[in-house]
Amino acid sequence: MASSKGILRSAFVMVLILGAGFFGLWLLGGNKISVTNQTTTPSDAQTPQETLSLLIKALEKNDLTAAVEYFIPENQAVESEALTKLYDANILGELIKDLKSVKNGKSIDARHYRFEVLDSSGQNIADIDLVKNENGIWKIVSL
Repeated sequence: MASSKGILRSAFVMVLILGAGFFGLWLLGGNKISVTNQTTTPSDAQTPQETLSLLIKALEKNDLTAAVEYFIPENQAVESEALTKLYDANILGELIKDLKSVKNGKSIDARHYRFEVLDSSGQNIADIDLVKNENGIWKIVSL
């Protein structure tokens, strides 16, 4: 009989400790902890400037897979191949430098936007056209 009292006492203490723990968690349950993903995706880009900035960041990290996501779907394969060739030739840095120097941009209409890429003398050497897709996300047509 003495051993059953010991078991009963141990079970009671364990239930009491667990009950106090669950009660404490219930009291603190009002302070929810949420975890948010801090990485950026193409869907985060809501303006043409943000799209270009995110493309530059992806290229700086040599993340060509992420960089290609900022292009319209029908051009992603071609742009992936072009970016890979630039990376393999060690001239991706030149593209990044040119993209960072882009300052002028203008809205063509509600769905189209154009950046001008200027050389060191201020002459326009290329245009970067963007289009807003049906989800309202700006995508690059081509570089």
